[in-house]
Amino acid sequence: MAPPETIVVTSVFTTDEQHQQQLYALLSANGHDVLEHAPGFLGSALMRCDDGRHIIHQAHWRDDAALAAMLAGPAAQAHMTVARTLADVQVFRSRHTEGFTAS
Repeated sequence: MAPPETIVVTSVFTTDEQHQQQLYALLSANGHDVLEHAPGFLGSALMRCDDGRHIIHQAHWRDDAALAAMLAGPAAQAHMTVARTLADVQVFRSRHTEGFTAS
């Protein structure tokens, strides 16, 4: 679970069924190549939806500065340029303030 008041970025990628696997592989590579090495990155979840058209990525960041630094980097920009050729992307930014786990 993320610490309280972290930055949460939820990205919803909408693609077609023919490109979902390619997009998923690209986003997974971005996670391993870019996110895991970015200072201030706390963790993320990458989810392929059963409808064959959507992928959801939720990333947790320590603060705004860490997120901004990663976004400004050439590797992140290169991955996102390719991702945007395969999908429409909606990005939602929020603050993590409460989490729930099974009891």
